[in-house]
Amino acid sequence: MLLHQLEKCYVDITCVQERRWIGLGTTEKKDWIIFCSCDKKEHKLRTGFVIHKKVKHLIMNLQSKSPGVCWLGIRGKFFNCSIINAHAATEENSDIEKYAFMMN
Repeated sequence: MLLHQLEKCYVDITCVQERRWIGLGTTEKKDWIIFCSCDKKEHKLRTGFVIHKKVKHLIMNLQSKSPGVCWLGIRGKFFNCSIINAHAATEENSDIEKYAFMMN
C-alpha cells in the first residue's frame, strides 16, 4: 500500500520508521528498493528508506550508524546531499534510553 501511494504522489525517496523487520538489510519489491536498519533482536528503533529504482544511480552511500539512525548520500547536479533518518527517544523512554540515543 505504501509503494502504491508513493507512486501516486510521484515520490522517489522517502524515510520510513516503525518497520516490522529485524536486523539490517535491503529488499527489492517491484520498482522499489527498501533499506531497513533495525535492532537485531527486537522490533524497536526501526528506520529506513524507500527508494525508487529510477534514482538508484544517484545513491552514493547508504549506511546505518545504529538501529535508530541511518543516512543516505545522494549525488546531485551541483552538490551532493545527505538525508538522515533518526528514531529519537521520547518522553515515554527512560533516562538511560534517552542518554544512549544522545551518545550515538
